[in-house]
Amino acid sequence: MSFAIDPHSLGYLLHHTTSVHRRVMAQHTKAFDITPEQYGVLLQLRTAEGISQKRLSEKMHKDQATVGKMIDKLEAKALVQREADPADRRAFLVHLTDTGSQVVDGLMQDSTQVHEQAVAGIAPEEFDIFIKVMQQLYNNLSQDALHD
Repeated sequence: MSFAIDPHSLGYLLHHTTSVHRRVMAQHTKAFDITPEQYGVLLQLRTAEGISQKRLSEKMHKDQATVGKMIDKLEAKALVQREADPADRRAFLVHLTDTGSQVVDGLMQDSTQVHEQAVAGIAPEEFDIFIKVMQQLYNNLSQDALHD
């Protein structure tokens, strides 16, 4: 499928590609009864076990209420658990459960397959350039986003 509008429209290219990637990942996460966004939460917890909901929302670039709803759903599925933060009685630390860790393990293989599918036909050095360009786009735009 080719792009139906100006192929140089940055917003369209980013949105369209993200949308397709999300749909492909959703096919995989559906088998585990979670969404790609919930998988993102689980992945963050794998690398930062026992972080606060506030810190998790910062790492995911989502508001605390949205992340809180995702945590509620994952907790109902016994994939994460909250515990009181000993340093702050008003806050909770979020942890992966053993089941949540198993889901991450299963989906990491699928995620690798999706990545390999996405980069098929792209030379490693081209992908490195892509990563650098995407990081620069992010840096350029995040300056304005931080001042909202």
